[in-house]
Amino acid sequence: MKKILSLCLLGFILLGLVAVASANAAPAKTIMYFYGTTCPACKEIAPVIEKIVAKGIPLEKYEVYDTRENMDRLAMLFKMHGVAEHQWAIPVAFYNGQMYMGIPRILEMEKELAEVQGSGGAGTIGYGDTLGIMGAALADSVNPCAILVLVILLSFISLYHESRKRLILSAACFIFSVFITYVLVGIGIVKALTFLGIADTVRTFVGVLAIVVGLFNVKDYFAYGAGGFATEIPQAWRPFLFSLLRKATNPWAAFAMGSVVTLIELPCTGGPYFFAIGILSKMGMTPMFFAYLLVYNLIFISPLILISILIYIGKLSVEKASDWQAKNSRRLHLVAGVLMLAAGMAVLVT
Repeated sequence: MKKILSLCLLGFILLGLVAVASANAAPAKTIMYFYGTTCPACKEIAPVIEKIVAKGIPLEKYEVYDTRENMDRLAMLFKMHGVAEHQWAIPVAFYNGQMYMGIPRILEMEKELAEVQGSGGAGTIGYGDTLGIMGAALADSVNPCAILVLVILLSFISLYHESRKRLILSAACFIFSVFITYVLVGIGIVKALTFLGIADTVRTFVGVLAIVVGLFNVKDYFAYGAGGFATEIPQAWRPFLFSLLRKATNPWAAFAMGSVVTLIELPCTGGPYFFAIGILSKMGMTPMFFAYLLVYNLIFISPLILISILIYIGKLSVEKASDWQAKNSRRLHLVAGVLMLAAGMAVLVT
């Protein structure tokens, strides 16, 4: 089983490298541009904005005269940048943590973008970042929490139903639901960071986060539960979680439970994911971002897929899978911890 798991994970890593290398190059950050339909200055600068868009630079437009939501968003950004209310004006753009208000400043931004594109600095993240993201994905994939939840689900299904078809369909629906929910959570986090204008300031934070999560996991290998906690689903939550999984004995229920369980176990599995999303957030909603996000989540669910397939074809029983998870829980913590430590150092050092 270990050899098969290693080959599976290696395959997903190679898939990730291919997907990342072949993704369309796009500027690493998204411009938030605020304008008004009847604003004279906005009409004057419109050709420059269209020129920026034509270069393939991600740009989100927000009309503020007719949309109150956009005006509220702009007001919040002005306050975050310390702009007094009597100085508020449009057109204004926010890019790379900077504010560009008025035609002269937007022209400066356009010039800066041209220089970045000319230097070939747009559209990629560093090798350290890529290694960090892949390391986080592997750490997340061997997280005991996700494996434990799947094994419990399969145990309940096999207890109430003898049909292997029912088992594999329920497992597939559960895993697919986990995958979709994780992807949506990632997109939501990036949207929030972009909305707050802090997507480019979280790199150091997530690097430190990865090291902290790694140390906690290593701690659980040498001294499980030391300090009054373990990097797993809290014991107090487990009865409620198990009661939910007990009801997921058909494919539709398993799909529904996949989303619920994923959100419940985020405090346990979320450390590596938040680290990766923190790095990817600076790319905005670009093809490269989605390539990394999908590959990360494919790596994350790969052990779940493998375990389900092995049980379905009879190479592994639910009981043996449960025993394996219990016996190797601490080793999984060690592997996840080492990977997170390496990921955090790769990001900080490079």
